[in-house]
Amino acid sequence: MVQHSYSKHQKIRVLKRWKEPHGLTLRDIARREKIGKSCISRWIRNEANPVAIKRRGAVHPELEKELARWVLEERSVGLKVCDSHIRETALEIAKRDDLAEFRASVGWLVNFKKRHRLS
Repeated sequence: MVQHSYSKHQKIRVLKRWKEPHGLTLRDIARREKIGKSCISRWIRNEANPVAIKRRGAVHPELEKELARWVLEERSVGLKVCDSHIRETALEIAKRDDLAEFRASVGWLVNFKKRHRLS
């Protein structure tokens, strides 16, 4: 199964189309938008909860910006940067910047790499 990511604007467009008095079924909309019916159904169910549609950004954007820059610099000189090294460096930056609540969890790392298009 392939997992897709849809932008907030795509979701809003589909939800607007669903609300229009058009006579289209959920199946018709899914086919036109090339999105699974179950996905659209979930958006409709979660529409009252904007957090379900809104994509969350970085909690500490300055830390992430510096860390992403560091990763790219390391890679540009031919060094491999493993996940544990990224997490360690993130914790060092957080400590330096007095971000005591910051935790470089595995989930944070996965999302950090997605946000900065790192693999």
